[in-house]
Amino acid sequence: MVIVYRSNTGFTREYAEMLGRAEKIKVYSVTEAERSLESGTEIFYMGPLMAGHIEGVDQAVKRYQVRGVCGVGLSPSGRQVLETISRANYVPNAPIFYLQGGWAPKKVGWLQRRMVGMATRGLRQSLQQKRERTPQEQRQLELLLRGGSCVAFRNLTPLLEWLKKQEG
Repeated sequence: MVIVYRSNTGFTREYAEMLGRAEKIKVYSVTEAERSLESGTEIFYMGPLMAGHIEGVDQAVKRYQVRGVCGVGLSPSGRQVLETISRANYVPNAPIFYLQGGWAPKKVGWLQRRMVGMATRGLRQSLQQKRERTPQEQRQLELLLRGGSCVAFRNLTPLLEWLKKQEG
């Protein structure tokens, strides 16, 4: 199995490369995979979320044997996010994972900045109006307002555990 990823702002690429190094698995961007991998190759696919959809997953499912999928997005990890992306992305017989990546407003076009701004307006406003915020709420507000990265090796734990089970 190899890792194939699509990344718009670099967060998915960072996770894919981290996971590849940790598990000694080859990592390919979608473009590299199209040139190098045969149709039907077993892959683990990673892509950024756009409105709940993992970008490129449909094409990956058509071309490769997708063993697992991971969406990378702006929201903190949690059961609700995972349930939402599991409903929005059809991947037959493969588990779906989620990792919080970050927000890089300077690396995306105005349309995507505007879409994210509209999608997160309510959350931003509610966090700004709170008199006291938890450390997690403060980090989320700063991420929404200024951008930043939440990429960390410790976030890969569920993926690493799943990959270990695949080996045995």
